[in-house]
Amino acid sequence: CMYEVTTMSKLILVLTILMVLCSAGTLFAGHIPVPPQGVVEFEGRIAAFLKINDFQPLAELEARIEDEGHELRYMSLTLGSYYRLHKNLKVGAFYRVQRGERHDDDWLFTDPGWKWENTRDRFEHLLMADVSPRFLLDFIPGKNWVLMLKNRYIFNTFNSEHTILVRPGLTYFLLYDREPLFNFSFNYYLYFPLNFGETTLYKHWPQLSVLYHASPLVKLELTGSYRTTFWSTSEEELEIDGEKYTEAYQRWVFGFGVLFNIEP
Repeated sequence: CMYEVTTMSKLILVLTILMVLCSAGTLFAGHIPVPPQGVVEFEGRIAAFLKINDFQPLAELEARIEDEGHELRYMSLTLGSYYRLHKNLKVGAFYRVQRGERHDDDWLFTDPGWKWENTRDRFEHLLMADVSPRFLLDFIPGKNWVLMLKNRYIFNTFNSEHTILVRPGLTYFLLYDREPLFNFSFNYYLYFPLNFGETTLYKHWPQLSVLYHASPLVKLELTGSYRTTFWSTSEEELEIDGEKYTEAYQRWVFGFGVLFNIEP
């Protein structure tokens, strides 16, 4: 009888421990952001480029419809200028104000569960520097191929995040009567976080785009990409659990743009 009581007590103790561990695991998993599946998002931009000798000032307005509910949350305005140092090299400096951007520290613990903080009314200011070498690959059949390697440093004054964007790209120019009619491009965006996140890449994606030269002034753009962003542990969660995680948020993004090329 004593043996049966002892065995039963051990069994109850083991079951209790397992229940506590499972509950703790469920609680921890409950406030890790869960990426939605099969999301399709949309974005648009209007940009104006002004050519003044070797300078190319620009103004660009962007907007993005995001998430499963297709919310218009993100908008940005970018101002700055490129400068042609050499026929194969442009440099640039830019300022951007953006609204509605989402960062890892924007999730809220709801005990249990999680949700994203509403960032629609939050404005952030970014400073950017750009170096973009490009080369004509006239040895490829068709001859009108251009290779460009965009390198951009991004500093976000809101949270002091430093990021490097590297974007290799290949473009084919379809000419009609010696003037460009279409540009067909493939670019790969690689964002390297310098002082945040748990991964080597913060986000990355391949992108296909078609640019139609409707007139010397107006160009129309269509883009399609499959984007991956890595959500990492927020500072609040580290304070709660001391655990780290990484979740990949993947979605399709289709875009439309209207570009104005102004030459006085």
